[in-house]
Amino acid sequence: MKTLILNIKNMVCPRCILVVQNELEELGALISTIRLGYVAIQVPDNLSKEKIASRLNSYGFELLEDKEEVLMEQIKLGIQHYIEILEKSTKEVMLSDFLAHEIGKNYNFLSKLFSKIEGLTIETYYINKRVDRVKELIKYDELNLSEIAVKLGYSSVHYLSSQFKRVTGLSVSDYKEVMKNENRYYKNLSEALGDLREKGYTYNFNRKEDCLECKDLCASFQIEELNISEFYRFDENEDAAGKSVIYGIETKDGLKGLLIDNSNLQNKALFRRLSDKLRDGSGEKMG
Repeated sequence: MKTLILNIKNMVCPRCILVVQNELEELGALISTIRLGYVAIQVPDNLSKEKIASRLNSYGFELLEDKEEVLMEQIKLGIQHYIEILEKSTKEVMLSDFLAHEIGKNYNFLSKLFSKIEGLTIETYYINKRVDRVKELIKYDELNLSEIAVKLGYSSVHYLSSQFKRVTGLSVSDYKEVMKNENRYYKNLSEALGDLREKGYTYNFNRKEDCLECKDLCASFQIEELNISEFYRFDENEDAAGKSVIYGIETKDGLKGLLIDNSNLQNKALFRRLSDKLRDGSGEKMG
């Protein structure tokens, strides 16, 4: 056995970690450490980096060998981590201090190198990524703009709105309208159900405490075991029962079904986990 250190590009979410881990284990690797962008493994002597790279490339990942490219990926992942911390903590930490500590290098050095290679400053990249997260939270429709501003550490709603318009060229209200028009694939719940059934979403899923149950398959699934490939929200029947939400769900075996929720998101913990799956790579459409 030999030890390999892998620096991996495009490994940006917990789901990516699971995919990389599964693929490496199938190749016979023993994983010592795995985190976003980095894996330390022990592998059989006859397993080459080229074979590992080929396997991971099929999922959109890339092995990085150049030291500067590795640093660029570390900076980008560090900024992503910083935004995640902003959402969970009220403690203020300067981005420059955070990156210097996270990566273990002088911030001025990181800043100059990033600008040279990427063609924009770390601060600009961070602003763009924070606005991307604002877009995601707007799409999820769980928080109002004031709550989003607090969650992401903006000093005020006005500051969030002005930065959003400067980056996107649209006001928040205009962005919401564009998003609705672009994603209005189905006129109503009935039309969506008919089309999705034709697409092969034949099984029915139901909420069961902290997991999903499929009686058709006589099985229960944790959210983490499923892929949320479609998501539609319809306001047409908004009453005491709440909004109608459809999730298109795929199992690891490729079986497809639907979860229809009219409960006004009463199980918020479960909805949050479903939202995390959407954030990991699925899109939302508005009905």
